[in-house]
Amino acid sequence: PASVHPVDIRNEKVKVLKCVNTLHLSDVVLGQYVADPNGEGEALTGYLDDPTVPEGSITPTYAAAVLRINNERWDGVPFILKCGKALNERKAEVRIQFEDVPGDIFDGKPKRNELVIRVQPGEALYCKLMVKTPGLAFDMEETELDLTYMHRYENVQLPDAYERLILDVFCGSQMHFVRS
Repeated sequence: PASVHPVDIRNEKVKVLKCVNTLHLSDVVLGQYVADPNGEGEALTGYLDDPTVPEGSITPTYAAAVLRINNERWDGVPFILKCGKALNERKAEVRIQFEDVPGDIFDGKPKRNELVIRVQPGEALYCKLMVKTPGLAFDMEETELDLTYMHRYENVQLPDAYERLILDVFCGSQMHFVRS
């Protein structure tokens, strides 16, 4: 944005959204959760086992989609969105996986380095990195550089996302909203 003025920020958000390519069915995976006969508790029940769900329903309970933004900054970068009901974890996060390094000397053993921005629960920013293990051995292991807000800012009251948005409404700030 040209400035931190809410109108400039909102205009830039709209500009990016207008560059999102049309989503095609080949870019989407849909699914519906089923019972796990080896599971425990709620895992023993599938979506169609819920008495409030119509028999034979084909309503998806999971979706994954690949979005592409058609502009110079994001050319060639896939944005993979995933959401679902009855998943193992309830979370909202952005994961940025870095490209593999050319000329891998570790025979494909390393995982991709990854920057994770956790929005909720427990706001955090951490980087998962493949590093050489200490000592004489020439091995790799994954480690994290972790900035979990509640650990770093123990004595600060951190508002959750909705508290922040409601405060913005009361203060008349539209910076965190997209215009219509």
